[in-house]
Amino acid sequence: MKTARTPRPNSSRKPKPKPRRRREPRIRAIVAAAELVFLEKGFDIGSLDDVARRANASKATIYAHFGNKLGLFREIIRDKIAAVAQPLDHATADKENVRVVLRQFGTAFITTLLSPVALKFYRLMVSQGTQFPELAQTWFANGPRIAIGTLAAFLKDRTEAGELDIENPELAAEFFLMSLRGVVHLRALTGLAKPPFDKDVSVRIAGSVDMFMRAYGLPKNKDRR
Repeated sequence: MKTARTPRPNSSRKPKPKPRRRREPRIRAIVAAAELVFLEKGFDIGSLDDVARRANASKATIYAHFGNKLGLFREIIRDKIAAVAQPLDHATADKENVRVVLRQFGTAFITTLLSPVALKFYRLMVSQGTQFPELAQTWFANGPRIAIGTLAAFLKDRTEAGELDIENPELAAEFFLMSLRGVVHLRALTGLAKPPFDKDVSVRIAGSVDMFMRAYGLPKNKDRR
């Protein structure tokens, strides 16, 4: 039987993830060009020359800001995850309850996951990840790992505040994200489902949040809001 935890009066809380930094237009253009090049040609064939031509930039500028192709790929993935994490950036104990934040985060996560660009990147990883292990590691470290870690930090914070009862926040975060992904992502990846996914997304988010709160919510937070 779960027991309510006493809030820690002066618990040290992890800082919220930093918001995406503002870039000058030419840097944004390089990242956008790299995304198109990788999706059209693949990571192996797409070159920095291709990116430089499309962005109307020099290779020296690309090397100075990103180092190499892998650095560009890392920046693209970080941008996607930063967009997903925004609901957690602004969530505070006094502002939003857990259920509301999970719903907002879940909406951002599954909407991004089912976007045409994200689906293409996922297929790219499946097709080229074994050929380029460093690419797969970069994707995982800067994509799924950050998403799980960011949500886990929020869940730990709310557990310490006495709103949740979670012994392993990272595992709980993984369960929540995978419940959102579900079959709808597999169907979208294989072309068995086509956009718009609004109805599937709405049902899945509501079900995932309810299931999560039944598993980890303290009695006072289990009721629907």
